[in-house]
Amino acid sequence: MSSTKTPKAGKSTSKDARHDIEKKLDLLLVDLKKDLGDTKFKNRIKKAAKLLSKGVEKAKKKAVSAKKKTKPAKAVKTKKATAAPATATAE
Repeated sequence: MSSTKTPKAGKSTSKDARHDIEKKLDLLLVDLKKDLGDTKFKNRIKKAAKLLSKGVEKAKKKAVSAKKKTKPAKAVKTKKATAAPATATAE
């Protein structure tokens, strides 16, 4: 039996986002990895992923709190239309 923990569907943590970003940057910046070396590259990727993933959770919370309850608009009073007196014409 293997006991592996998998994140629940629908819940995305900043840690998961950070790991996804690290993987994507690692694949994209292969040339830089050769120039810097393995350890320096990994450290810089971790720092970059951490900075990029900071805004992920805040953006979700901010979007939820941005919705404000709107007050119902006040009813505009209208003047009653007065009927013009009808003039009777007698013929």
